[in-house]
Amino acid sequence: MRRLGLLLPLALLTACGPTGQRRADLCAIQALPSRPGVDRFGVPPGVERKAQAEGAVYGPGIAGGYRIRWWGLCGKKADTTDMILIGPTPWALTKGGERAHGRQVSYGTCYHRNDGDGWRTVACRINP
Repeated sequence: MRRLGLLLPLALLTACGPTGQRRADLCAIQALPSRPGVDRFGVPPGVERKAQAEGAVYGPGIAGGYRIRWWGLCGKKADTTDMILIGPTPWALTKGGERAHGRQVSYGTCYHRNDGDGWRTVACRINP
């Protein structure tokens, strides 16, 4: 009975998260290295602006806030990721930064691209 009491909340949380291909994309993006600070080489101008205007926004909280959906449960996750923006196709952006002793010490954006062979990190930068 106790085991059921522990599994029920987990099952409910999983049911609230994204499903299908969207869940697979979110988990793959979260598993990528996202360390803001690298050059922006290879990212066309305007990608971030379009992602912020048109992309689907995901975050760690179930009751996120304005336009923020819960990203669900995934096994592997970059400890720097605070938010994921998916879109416009083929782009996804992760926002977040390095932490020291639980305190954020930098904040930036990483750009990920899916060319049909899966997601890969193209570049990361520190936000000005």
